[in-house]
Amino acid sequence: MVEISDLRKVVGELKQKEAEEITKELLAQGLDPLMVLEDGIVQGLNDVGERFQAKKAIIPDLVKGGIVARTCIPYVEAALSKEEVQGAPKGKKILIGTMLSQHNIGKNLVSTFLSINGFDVVDIGSENGPWDFYQKAEEVGVDMIAVSVMFIPAREKVAEFTDLLNQLGVREKYKVIVGGAITSKKWAESIGADGWGAQAKDGVELAKKLLEVA
Repeated sequence: MVEISDLRKVVGELKQKEAEEITKELLAQGLDPLMVLEDGIVQGLNDVGERFQAKKAIIPDLVKGGIVARTCIPYVEAALSKEEVQGAPKGKKILIGTMLSQHNIGKNLVSTFLSINGFDVVDIGSENGPWDFYQKAEEVGVDMIAVSVMFIPAREKVAEFTDLLNQLGVREKYKVIVGGAITSKKWAESIGADGWGAQAKDGVELAKKLLEVA
């Protein structure tokens, strides 16, 4: 019988097929889907990230980690019952995307956590600029904008984005939250963001707090 630690191990080792099969087996055993996601998939990705920080992994490994996670996550989403998201907010729409970078592992996880908690998520993917966020937010009518920031040039663009919202007179329309490897609470406050998350699941608590939903 497989355990969640086995899923964490194979995700960390970037073994896509094994991760998919173990995810399905864990869910078939009746384990809590959120536990499978957080303690298996997310922790495995964190292991990859820690190796990268220690210069024991390279950027393609991060990309592969994202692919492995995307293979497993649909099974988790399918296993979630309505009871597990009872009290989920309704009618709150959140735009999410990665600024400039093509690396969207963190963004994908935040998107998943928000979705399974009942938020209506509009995911605009990776390699976006300030205008892309603004244009889509205006087009679809969202309550919050979540920006994933993975490297320094992107951090500078997020500052430009908040300035753009102010210049266009729409800053008060949207709550803006940020997160990513090179971000911090101090930096988020300095650019006028409404919230900052250190981990993917922090996005849910920020959204509930800032949008005033249970």
